Amino acid sequence: MYIIDTFLSPCGSPMQGGAEKQLGILASSLDPSRFRPLVVQLAPRGAVPLKNGTLGPARVFHFPTGKFYSPSGFGQMLRIARLAREERVDIIQTFFEKAEVMGWLARRLAGVPVWMTSRRDLGFKRKPVYDRIFRISSRSCDGLVAVCRAAKDETVTREGFPAGKIEVIYNALEDGTLGGAVSPSGSRADLGLPTEGPLVGMVANFNFEIKGHRYFIEAAARVARERSGVLFVLVGDGALRAACERQARDLGIAERIHFLGKRGDVPAILAHLDVSVLCSTSEGLSNVIMESMAACKPVVATRVGGNPELVQDGVTGLVVPPADSTALGEAIGALLDDPPRAAAMGAAARQIAEERFSVRAMVEAHEKLYARLCLEKI
Repeated sequence: MYIIDTFLSPCGSPMQGGAEKQLGILASSLDPSRFRPLVVQLAPRGAVPLKNGTLGPARVFHFPTGKFYSPSGFGQMLRIARLAREERVDIIQTFFEKAEVMGWLARRLAGVPVWMTSRRDLGFKRKPVYDRIFRISSRSCDGLVAVCRAAKDETVTREGFPAGKIEVIYNALEDGTLGGAVSPSGSRADLGLPTEGPLVGMVANFNFEIKGHRYFIEAAARVARERSGVLFVLVGDGALRAACERQARDLGIAERIHFLGKRGDVPAILAHLDVSVLCSTSEGLSNVIMESMAACKPVVATRVGGNPELVQDGVTGLVVPPADSTALGEAIGALLDDPPRAAAMGAAARQIAEERFSVRAMVEAHEKLYARLCLEKI
């Protein structure tokens, strides 16, 4: 049984986040002869694309939950425990904080043999109260999946969780992403992109400052001053978008930066970029970097979280310090000024993506972990 604070959505949906996408891939790809996956979504009532139904072999449930410590939250936790008993669940794996608390308690009530949890980032928005709860609940936590070595190290340091119980399993790219040609399948005009000139882009939501949009825009202004034909695109939406649009106007580059909003055709957009950028100040394991690598694009990324585990500096892209728009602009400019070098980096990135980020590799790593934990506990 998987429990997640948010919800699943169909592959390619603009509503889909990184963890939601990865859980969807995992739950729908497990060997059905060995596993019966159930997914419980805790997102409050609203736009939940798949409230109840199936995702491949996985059965999906929606138990809308606001505050887990409210009477209604306690009732939903009892529903989870009842479902776990009825389905004779052997493993509960939780994603995000609310699910972690409710999964831990439901496991105890239902007598589920194995409870494990996950760390998808470096805890930039994790409230201290959840750290305090986890220091108690972690005593009975049987395992933890971290998406990168940086997330594992942060969990050991910040939360005191035993390193020996943490398994690093990298994200996977959707089936089809690594197959076939990497050339653009449609024209720029068809995608609503600028039709001429080198194109530099970043895909990231505008919900949190940590995505570093301000540094991208500052770097874009530096690059634009020296290279008249270069254009920039930002894919995503959120509360900070209006402020970023004002920043672009204030810097005099509003005509050079195109804000595309949420899109369901990100791979097609990436295929048209000359340079893909991710300038977060905190990060777990970026799906966008992986997708850019699969699209044969050189990546400029900041040296935070799992970014350096994906981008090999000077080989598949360039790695720069976080919150440094000068270094970011120089790296972007260096790749734009040397297309053969950029193309070679993109080709190397594609090869590494094919070797490391297949669905089969990610799913098999989880299956082996589940089998081992069950053998130890059942």
